[in-house]
Parts: sequence; structure tokens; C-alpha cells
Amino acid sequence: MKKRLLIGGAIILIAVVYLLYLSFGSSVSYYVTVSEFFDRSDELLDTNVRVAGNVADTAIEWNADDLELAFTITEGGKNMPVVYHGAQPGGFKAGSTILVEGKYDSDGVFRASQLILKCPSKYESIDIE
Repeated sequence: MKKRLLIGGAIILIAVVYLLYLSFGSSVSYYVTVSEFFDRSDELLDTNVRVAGNVADTAIEWNADDLELAFTITEGGKNMPVVYHGAQPGGFKAGSTILVEGKYDSDGVFRASQLILKCPSKYESIDIE
């Protein structure tokens, strides 16, 4: 009877540990910078990835009819053209820190499925002298 109880407890413990492992593993959000992406572009081509950078000072093209946003992100001297289909996020402008999630196509364009902007500086605390 005691042996059965120990085996049952061990199975439950293993199941709980496994579920915790799955839970924590999926909640961690990894990303690479633009320059890191191009250093590893062979392995990241056509895979879903998050890339961090800044919206470049180049032209930002917004097509409201098709809900298409085309822009370039930059970091470490590297540039990556991005195309996103969806609503243009508030506060989106040149120089903004951004995280784009999607796939980099063989045509040299990152097809973003999600855009995540850093909170604007108006929400940061100011120093009072």
C-alpha cells in the first residue's frame, strides 16, 4: 500500500513539474535585435521571430484603405524593411523603439503580424531639481 502511494505521488509530482515547465517556457518572450537577426538570418528565415529596433527616419507609408503600414527598423547600423497589415498603433513615429513579430521572407521584407511599441516618454517620470 505504501509503495502504491509513493508511485502515485511521484506521478503527480512529475505531472505538476512538467506543466510548470510548459507554462514558464511559453510565457518567456525572446527577441533578437536587427543586427543579431542578420548575423543569424540563415537559421531565422521563414520562422516566426521577434525583432527589436527603432523606427528609422526613412519614409513611413500608411495605406488606410488596405490597412498596410510599411516602414524600416534600424539597430546597430543595420536596416530591415517591415510591412504590417492592421491598424496603425498610436504613438507610432520615427525614432520609436519597437518590437516586430513575424517572418522574414526571402524577398528581403519582414512581414509583421504584431507590433509592440515601447511606452512613450510622456509616461516616464521626470527629474525635479
